[in-house]
Amino acid sequence: MHRLSHVKQRLTEKAFQLGFSHIGIASSQPVPHFQSFKRWIDAGYHAGMHYLAREDTLAKRADPGLILEGCQRVICLAMPYNFPLSPHNAKNPGFGRISAYAFTKDYHLIIAEKLQQLEDFLINQVDKDVLVKSYVDTGPVLERGFAAQAGLGIPGKNGNLIIPRLGSYIFLAVMLTDLALPIDTPFNRDVCGSCRRCIEACPTGCIQSDRTIDASRCISYLTIENKEIIPDPLKRNLGDWLFGCDICQMVCPHNSRLQAQISPLGKPDLPEWLGLKEILTWSKNNFRLKTEGTALNRAKLRGLVRNAVVIIGNQSETTMLPLLKKRLTNEADPIIRDALHWAIEQIVSKNSENDQSYDRNTNL
Repeated sequence: MHRLSHVKQRLTEKAFQLGFSHIGIASSQPVPHFQSFKRWIDAGYHAGMHYLAREDTLAKRADPGLILEGCQRVICLAMPYNFPLSPHNAKNPGFGRISAYAFTKDYHLIIAEKLQQLEDFLINQVDKDVLVKSYVDTGPVLERGFAAQAGLGIPGKNGNLIIPRLGSYIFLAVMLTDLALPIDTPFNRDVCGSCRRCIEACPTGCIQSDRTIDASRCISYLTIENKEIIPDPLKRNLGDWLFGCDICQMVCPHNSRLQAQISPLGKPDLPEWLGLKEILTWSKNNFRLKTEGTALNRAKLRGLVRNAVVIIGNQSETTMLPLLKKRLTNEADPIIRDALHWAIEQIVSKNSENDQSYDRNTNL
């Protein structure tokens, strides 16, 4: 045990050197909060993310040993990213807003490289064969539950893991291993209390009473993972969010006193706001050049165009009408056409100098 305690200390030091702010170790069994996750799936709150409900991935979430043979420990790591620059109610006509985590190069790529270094380091610390399998937001592992079990923090009412004195602007990563490293004391203290700021600030009311999220109403899901038409009742709630949403974190008291810092992920590759008119003129090659290596690739070009059109409708700028109508005459994609019709309808109906109505079936 003394030898493994030394290995754990060295691993912790290496994790800090690589830019991780926290590290903790939990037993792989029992899996924390699996039944809560299963109830979330059964309620349909995963929306169109059907991969979460597959029997094989559910089985792996219930038993990490199905991912890594002989798994005994889950090493949990947190890496901070810079918080948003503008307040949550900021306005910037003609521009759409990007979630703060997406400013830099795609965190999956950066953290995956660091995890590989950490895996190699761990393997070299012991004189026997060691199995290790790492994930950063991509594997069938309940990261937040294990992070709480490993003593890092606890999920808040908005579902995000909150680490005391660090807040929730963090990425989580896990390393599964068959090495029986000493485990840490679980974090069990409620850090939210009676606070309801995130619940009350959410434009779509997606935060549930059990500290989970109805993804079908979440702006982050609607603008990124959702590849279909955004329902009309929710389009208005998107506000200016082009990719993701930070509102529930921006109003959280645990994030209110954070100081700007240099992110371990490097300098921003993208601005906080992107021009909407420019996005509507992007070709596939423009999209690739502008977003290559960033998280924005996940939304695809059609997703960003759809989102940009909805924002234009929310901003109700009459100067954008000609551009929208021109795009509509040449647009074949039904998802983008739906957004164009809706945006034109919003602008026409809110133009005080124009009392004509707009019919999606007849008007251009």
